Amino acid sequence: MSLLETWLHIIKPLKTIIIIEEIPRLYMTYDPRIFWKKAISDVLSRGKINLNKVDRYGEEIPRPEDSGLFKRSIGEIRGQMSDWRASLDGSTKGIHVVEFRDHYEVHVDRFDPYKKPVEHLLYDSPIYGAVLTGVSIISISILKRLMGK
Repeated sequence: MSLLETWLHIIKPLKTIIIIEEIPRLYMTYDPRIFWKKAISDVLSRGKINLNKVDRYGEEIPRPEDSGLFKRSIGEIRGQMSDWRASLDGSTKGIHVVEFRDHYEVHVDRFDPYKKPVEHLLYDSPIYGAVLTGVSIISISILKRLMGK
């Protein structure tokens, strides 16, 4: 066996390990804007995704606020640390990122609250929509009574 054949015999198994373990990492981008655009594309095709804050290599993924795509927002209280929203150009849908201690839950809202707030409350957050409607009706009736006296 020649020196080259011996080297190839030794390195071939190592090369397989490198391909399996390193190539996916090379294609993973940690540029915040590109990362979150890919996540938005993925969630639009799936409807909902979960992203661990730390990847399988022990590196933190970019935060939504660092991408320039998301604004801090509010959402239904579910034990999250914060909520982030992004608007989609040419669409009434919105992207909602719910940040928990160790992961992000990303889903598509049927209606972007910045573009269609009433529809968002009715379809994407019906509990808060009902509460807001009830409070509004009570407030109007109280104001009518006060103004009538």
